[in-house]
Amino acid sequence: MATMISSTEVHGARLLREIAAEEGSLEDLLTTLRQTLTPSPLRTGIPALDTLCTHHSSQKLSITGRTLPLLHKMLIHLISPAYLKGTVALLDLTGRFSPSHLLSSSSTTTSTTSNSPPPSLTKADLIHIHVFKPTKATLQATLDSIENYMLYGEHKSHAREWLGTIVNGGVGGDINLGWRGWLRVEREEVSGFGEGVSVEEAWGERERRGEVVDARGWRAEDEEGIGFVWRS
Repeated sequence: MATMISSTEVHGARLLREIAAEEGSLEDLLTTLRQTLTPSPLRTGIPALDTLCTHHSSQKLSITGRTLPLLHKMLIHLISPAYLKGTVALLDLTGRFSPSHLLSSSSTTTSTTSNSPPPSLTKADLIHIHVFKPTKATLQATLDSIENYMLYGEHKSHAREWLGTIVNGGVGGDINLGWRGWLRVEREEVSGFGEGVSVEEAWGERERRGEVVDARGWRAEDEEGIGFVWRS
């Protein structure tokens, strides 16, 4: 004899199925939220710098010292198709940033794709650096508007990944360059003459030493003396 199932049991079973389905949807939603809210590690495309950022306690990259050479290097690595091929927002409060420093003398309208990545950008690459020039008074309002502009504004970088916001001369964004920071940039040091070198010997080596000084690179170093050297 078949067992009779009451309408109450049928309704209860339906509710259980709906709850199970909702729990699955809720779990999917929570997973998505966790992935969305977990901040992605900062990327500059410079391996040594990215490693430093990974091991530093700060969530942001704060740079001080002679910052422009490193800013130029980061922009090349963030934008160039030979590296990350992204787009960035740059807020320049200093008025010192000039995109001409990112171009090579033989720059063309398309980026070079060779086995040796180019140390520069082309004019066509520059449209992916979105430069804003706020004052200190308007900095926060500009920062608040950046996300809407980068995601929905009228520009030609929507096909690229937005890799972050850089503030030159102030605090904010993902990377800031100013008078305080945990990463200091200075000229690479050149060792002095050894002990016992006479004036005549030093004078005789002046040309060679001048070449060494001219060929100096840049050094970026954190508070613990860990860093890296590069040449422009």
